[in-house]
Amino acid sequence: MMILQGSSLLDKLNEKPIETSPDGLSTQGNILQLLGLILLLAFILAAAYYTSKFVGGLKLNQMKHSNFRVLDTYRISSNKALQLIKIGTKYVVIAIGKDTVTVITELSEAEIVMNETNTDVKQSFKQILEHFKNK
Repeated sequence: MMILQGSSLLDKLNEKPIETSPDGLSTQGNILQLLGLILLLAFILAAAYYTSKFVGGLKLNQMKHSNFRVLDTYRISSNKALQLIKIGTKYVVIAIGKDTVTVITELSEAEIVMNETNTDVKQSFKQILEHFKNK
């Protein structure tokens, strides 16, 4: 057990702290830290972009070779929809709710009318914008 002499503890508590500027808080140091953080942010964003592009490419390739294809979707309300799905060689209409999926009917290929949309042609943003301006 340590016994302190009477006034030394009070003297230490009553002393005013000596004001010193912390080391490393210069303007040049702050600018370098900011640049470092900006570079770190750019690296993280680039890594996230290329990772999502890689994973998306894998999923797209997996979907191309799948036996399940969603041919059409008709939204009934915000959380209910009808979907026309091709499963192998069969066509099925299903109802999708918040927590349920229900088979409505099975259709033959002759009963299905497909609207041909040309998705192979890639338009630039400028072309799409001009299309909407002309409407």
